[in-house]
Amino acid sequence: MKLTYIILGFIFSAFLSACGGGGKSFSGGGNSNDYRGQFISSSLIDSRRTIPYKTKAYKITYYTVGVDGSKIKASGLLAIPQKDKNEKSPLLSYQHGTIFLNEQAPSKSHSTADAIMTFAGFGYIISAPDYIGYGESFGQIHPYIQANTLASASLDMLRASKQFLQSQKIKINKQLFLAGYSEGGYATLALQKSIQQEYASEFTVTASASGAGSYDLTGTATFLANQENNGHPAYMSFLLKAYDTVYHLNKISDMYQSPYIDVVNTVFDGLHSSGTINSSLTNTTADLFEPDFLAALQGTEDHVIKEKLALNNIYDWKPDAPTRFFHSPNDEVVPYANSQKALSVMRANGANSVSLRDCPFNSHVDCALPYILDTRNFFARYVDDL
Repeated sequence: MKLTYIILGFIFSAFLSACGGGGKSFSGGGNSNDYRGQFISSSLIDSRRTIPYKTKAYKITYYTVGVDGSKIKASGLLAIPQKDKNEKSPLLSYQHGTIFLNEQAPSKSHSTADAIMTFAGFGYIISAPDYIGYGESFGQIHPYIQANTLASASLDMLRASKQFLQSQKIKINKQLFLAGYSEGGYATLALQKSIQQEYASEFTVTASASGAGSYDLTGTATFLANQENNGHPAYMSFLLKAYDTVYHLNKISDMYQSPYIDVVNTVFDGLHSSGTINSSLTNTTADLFEPDFLAALQGTEDHVIKEKLALNNIYDWKPDAPTRFFHSPNDEVVPYANSQKALSVMRANGANSVSLRDCPFNSHVDCALPYILDTRNFFARYVDDL
């Protein structure tokens, strides 16, 4: 038990921060008329002794769809436990939490790669997309907490990973687990919904664990707008800037007061840290937002941003697979009401295998380690071939 906590503590530290070596590059083909998930290339990032299996990690590049429907090159990390050639492994799609720096993406970050490899050492093959806006697609804004693109980038990474695994004659079983915390929790639920409703002929989710995600974006925005002070203004501003870009709204100057208009328009480029962004904004909600916009968020008035947020609420459906939510009732970054609402609505829709586990700590960050522990135990009920 002590060793398990040490290992998972290391994973926790690295997952929140957001390689040495080279390797033979593998390039694959694909149908150019159906490019989504087409494998492009791989490169070995690292190989190391993990427990109980040695693990290799590869950067995978593949094609996915951009927010405008265009074909773009994306990337991610694929971590593979080194089992006997006749042994199979389950797949686990890991959706990372909020990052502001491109260098924190799974395929670029030493610490994130270390963490994913350590978890893969338990026996899972882990597919970890960088998401659009990071890694190979760096240079365009990340469509932060936007359901379709988070789901498509993750799904297409799984498709490309399966192509690579087949080329290397690495065997997988039929199981697929989904996990992620914070933005990753939202991305995990978006991916699960997309697979079940659109791609059930390709994948079947065995179990899914979403931690502290903003599944009810409408309610989250209203809650935050009604807080006098917000200790983490970078998150809400990242969301608004991403939506302003994705949906071609050109409304930043209508939403923010000066001098924060220029800040929001320039800092979400993958080159500024969360600390830098937070210090460039203000914690006082009334000083940050333009009064009419703030009033619209706080009340019932219509606003185009509220319309787009509603499009990306992802709690109102019925999951077929066992689904676990994990959240602190005192989370200061993502309101606990997100998980409560998802649980109640899904159960009302007839979902019988949906549960919510409360984190015993108060901090969003402090609950990441308990989330990992709970997720590992939750998946252990269903997993084969570990």
